[in-house]
Amino acid sequence: MSGPELWFDDDHTHAAAGVFLLTQDRRLVLQLRDDKPDIHYPGMITSFGGAAEPGETPEACALRELTEETGIRARAEQLERLGAVSKVDFRGHRTASVFFLLRGIDPAQLVITEGRAVVLSFSEAASDPRFTENCRRFSAEIAAMLRQ
Repeated sequence: MSGPELWFDDDHTHAAAGVFLLTQDRRLVLQLRDDKPDIHYPGMITSFGGAAEPGETPEACALRELTEETGIRARAEQLERLGAVSKVDFRGHRTASVFFLLRGIDPAQLVITEGRAVVLSFSEAASDPRFTENCRRFSAEIAAMLRQ
C-alpha cells in the first residue's frame, strides 16, 4: 500500500504526516477541522496530523502531531504506512504528505486539542461530503485492506 518515497526533497519544500485511527470494532476516528479560514481544510474531515519540522522523519512528525492533537503516545513500530502524496497546499507550497494507520484506539481516551474527533463506520465515511480527497482515498484503502 505504500506509494513513492516522498518527503523533503528538491520538489517538496514542505512535508506533513497524517494518522488514521482505527478502533477495536473497526471504525475510523478522524478529525473534524475547526472552521477557521487561516487553516488547511477548514470544516473538513481529515486524519490527525500536520506539518513536519526541519529534519523530522515522517514517523517522528506523525507521532509528534498525534500526541499534540489527541494525547496518544504511540511508538513508530505501531504505525502502518499507508502511502504518500504530493500536493500544493493552500499557501502554494509543494508539500509531500505521508499517511499512517494506528489500530486499537479507544475514542474515550483521546484528549482532542484541535477540532474535534468524529467516529465513523466505513459506510458513513464513504458518503460524508466533508472528507478531503486524501482522507477519502486512504479511508477506502483501509476498508479494502480490512476486507482481505
